[in-house]
Amino acid sequence: MSRSGFSLIEVLVSVAVVVTLAALIIPVSKNAYAASSLAVSANNLRQLAAGTVSYLADNRHQFWKYRAPGEEPGVVWWFGFEPTASSSLPEGKRYFDATKSPLEGYLPASMRPDPSFTITEKAFKPKYRSGYMGVGYNVLLGGGWMGTAPIQNYWGLTDPGKTVVFATSAQVNTFQKPASVKNPMIEEFYGIDQNEISVHFRHHGQAMVAYASGSVGFLPIDETTRDKRAPNAAIGRFAPKGDKKYLE
Repeated sequence: MSRSGFSLIEVLVSVAVVVTLAALIIPVSKNAYAASSLAVSANNLRQLAAGTVSYLADNRHQFWKYRAPGEEPGVVWWFGFEPTASSSLPEGKRYFDATKSPLEGYLPASMRPDPSFTITEKAFKPKYRSGYMGVGYNVLLGGGWMGTAPIQNYWGLTDPGKTVVFATSAQVNTFQKPASVKNPMIEEFYGIDQNEISVHFRHHGQAMVAYASGSVGFLPIDETTRDKRAPNAAIGRFAPKGDKKYLE
């Protein structure tokens, strides 16, 4: 009886073919994934922009607070209610109720978590187990980080068509495990202002934004603000620290 098998040359040729195919397929799949994540970002921002216009029309054109006390013990963030029991848990295990957001009733249930974080050079560190959107709210419109400053009115804006209400957002974390100075991680961030480095320019160096006028567009990073702890993640600002460009 004769035996059949692969010779060493046949094995090497097969491996070479597989490696070549992988080299061709991986870039294509990455580009397809990037295009898919861009579509999710665009859909989310359009829905947020439309919800903003509807909310303002129903609420004397006053914006909503970034955060406020809840009727139950906890915090009402702009994206949902976080009970006190959640805030005591480690990040990644916390939870919030999106149905108790100030924008409840103005946003459809079809909004999906943005997968773009996985395209960056660093691992994604989640804050909540109940999902994420990857978008930050302009806290200068919503009473500041603590919600104690005056809320802005749409008609008080100098140029609503250039005032950002929402932007793709994230921050570099080096201070909470498993993140460290030697292992910086990307995590979701929920607000933008004139000082925080929290705008995520994750779409080919551009941040997707929703303006107060209801339109959606892209804005480039100010290179002087790029977070150098994870430069390829493209987290920075629209303008230098202290500059309120696009924010008021």
